[in-house]
This record gives sequence, structure tokens and C-alpha cells, in this order.
Amino acid sequence: MFIKSIKNSFLYAFSFFAMYPIHFFNSTPSTNILAKKLAEDGAIHGTAVIAANQTEGRGRLGKSWFSAAGKGLYCSIIVRTRLAVEDYPKITLAAGLGVALAIDRLGGVRSQLKWPNDIFIGGKKCGGILTESSALNEPVERRYAVIGIGLNLGSALEDFPVDLRELATSLFIETGKSYDSQRVFTDIRDEVLRQLDVFYNNGFEPILASWKTRDFVLGKEMECVSSEGEIITGVSLGPDAAGQLHVKAPDGRIHTVLSGDVRLAQINKSR
Repeated sequence: MFIKSIKNSFLYAFSFFAMYPIHFFNSTPSTNILAKKLAEDGAIHGTAVIAANQTEGRGRLGKSWFSAAGKGLYCSIIVRTRLAVEDYPKITLAAGLGVALAIDRLGGVRSQLKWPNDIFIGGKKCGGILTESSALNEPVERRYAVIGIGLNLGSALEDFPVDLRELATSLFIETGKSYDSQRVFTDIRDEVLRQLDVFYNNGFEPILASWKTRDFVLGKEMECVSSEGEIITGVSLGPDAAGQLHVKAPDGRIHTVLSGDVRLAQINKSR
């Protein structure tokens, strides 16, 4: 994989859109941390950080992310957008759609999305997204978001910890093919930026419509924490125009989920 031969280096990569700076590292605790530092120092839209190994990968809610050294794509993309402040929480959904579309083209698979930030293939998790931003009261020219993407590319089943083998997968496991991480990164970055352009120019509606066709938990029984802080079990109704998830409880009440841990009920009960 191309990252392994490059140590803490820097270059510009040409894509359909522009010349985008890319910072490569053999190993780093977190690509998001590095990308946020670059963004604070004025890095331009589309700048990326990529690592062959991520030692302290993070998911949402402070969860750790398993990163097999040299067998995944671990990257963060800086985006500077003029989206309204209230639209920033929807960036994760737009980015997830971009990742899914790129994966489908590369692997010939049909990937799905689990609200708000997980990538699934064949019913198992293949990747995830962690979006972080500057303070949203910053002037628009200083405002940014960092989209962190972790994707299992070349991992075999035995590469995963035993407790993850029934829950996680990789593009290699699903397709039997090896993937060039440079090609995967370029396609994902370009598609993520393309979907953010669609979001800015055409609104969230087309993003949401496409996202819903891939909704992994739609109509399934799940467990989550409602916006009132209540742990509920119910059937997922999918996200709304604000990007918030709605769940119908057994008593018929509709609950809104702003953020938090969303689990399929049958998976949760088996643990």
C-alpha cells in the first residue's frame, strides 16, 4: 500500500476538482487531531491527512476505533464550506453518502449507512466517520469541518479481535480483492467533496433522499437514547430533513434521536 513507503511527507494530488494538499504519516495517534491543527493554521479546503497506522483512532462519543496497521484507510479531510451553521450536523450524512457511492464503484458492492456515521457492507460494519468542527460562531472564513474516515480495506477475518468478527468486515472479505489505498482515498475524497457541493448548491433534500435508499436500520427494531435522555426500544423511521433520527416506540410514541449510540435490538440482546 502506497502509504507504507512514505514517512511524514507532503504532496499535492490532482483530482477532478483541484490540486489538494495531502499530508502522509506512517503512524499517528489520530488523523483528525492533525487535520484540526492544520485547519487552525489555515489549511485550504480539501486538504487531507492520511496515516498507514492510527494508534488512537476515535469514533463518536469517545469510542475507540480498531485500526489494523497497513490494512485500512485512515484519513481526515478538511472542508471549508459556506453552509449555514445549522446545517453543519448534516455534514456527516453527506460525507457518509459520498463514501458509500465511492465504495460501490470501487468494489462492485451495495453499501449501506447506519445513522449517523457507520458504513455497512453485507450486514457488517466496514467503516465509520467522525466529523468535528471549529467553533461555529467563528467568522465564515475561519470556520471549518474535519471529516475523519476509517475504512477496513485489506483486513482478513483473523485480523479483527475475536469479539468483532461477527460485527466487522472489510472490502477484501466482501469481494476477495485487494485495493490500492491511494485510489480508494482519491475516489472517496472526490465523492465526499462532490456530495458537499450538492448539499450547498441544491440543499439537503437530494442528499437525504439518496441516503435513505441505503438506510441500514430503517424499519428495524433498535435501541437508542432519545433527545429526552430516555433509553428506548422501537422501530427506526429514518432521519428527517434536519438529519435527526425518529424512532417509533411500542406505545406508538415517536421519539427524536439527536445523537448517541444506536444499536439494533437483536444485536444488543446477544451481547
